[in-house]
Amino acid sequence: MADDETVNQIQADDGTTWVEIASVGTADEANLIRGFLDAEGIASQIENVKFTEAPTTFGAMGDIRIYVADEDEAHALELLRQRNAEWDQMDDEGETVVTDEGESAIDDDSETEPS
Repeated sequence: MADDETVNQIQADDGTTWVEIASVGTADEANLIRGFLDAEGIASQIENVKFTEAPTTFGAMGDIRIYVADEDEAHALELLRQRNAEWDQMDDEGETVVTDEGESAIDDDSETEPS
């Protein structure tokens, strides 16, 4: 994060400093980011400060924060930037499936295999 921005940090008992790298509005989105970082070998933590008595996604009552260890901050932020850039460049009409291997076509005529 830039030097002029306020950075949320958490100091763990083991001496690790956890730095906020993202703030999102839903637990699903936070878990997607955490899974993405985990797959890249970066440990992360989620702090859910969402106020759940009333549905809201604004201000501090709607924050779900993602933290990484301070030594992983620059790498994690770069990975998230790359991920967002790739997402923005997708030619998507709402019918694209993205897998770990990249985009995959949807075959509307295929049959679901029995489980």
